[in-house]
Amino acid sequence: MKRLTKVATIALLLGTTSLFAISNDYAVTDDYKLLNDMNLAKKQQELILNMSLALEANKIDTITLKISKKKFTQVLHGLINGDDDIDLKGTNIPTIKAKLGEVQKLWDKELAVLNNAKSNNNNKEKAIEGLNSLMIEMSQTVALYNKSYSKFRQKSKLSSLVAHHMNSRDKKTFAFNIIQ
Repeated sequence: MKRLTKVATIALLLGTTSLFAISNDYAVTDDYKLLNDMNLAKKQQELILNMSLALEANKIDTITLKISKKKFTQVLHGLINGDDDIDLKGTNIPTIKAKLGEVQKLWDKELAVLNNAKSNNNNKEKAIEGLNSLMIEMSQTVALYNKSYSKFRQKSKLSSLVAHHMNSRDKKTFAFNIIQ
């Protein structure tokens, strides 16, 4: 069962990674206000995996677990409300905000379980299961960021084409020489 959840988690992570937009593929991507938020949301998945691996070791890696919990909490708070220290804007997009709220609720529950995971193996298994649920929610959040980014890119490309067309009214242009 544990191996099945690992495989599912990795498959889900790879699925969202393939959807993840590369920031250098279009010139106006720097204008996307949530680009850093999107990148750090992706990093949240890595922190969840780090916490899971720290718990699965024969002896719980408390240092990695502590650092990962602190970083995850800080970034999650920044994704929801913004954080100038780590250059997070926070979002007002309702679907992303709602999904981050769900992640926050899961994280609050998981944090309590993680703090008790050191005491016995039953809590350790419960913590790993909770991290798997958290990974699914975080993957869905990353997918929402990707969807928002894709819409931004589409609008930017369309605006660029329209602006180019409007600026070239007096010139004859052909389809193959629009991109300069």
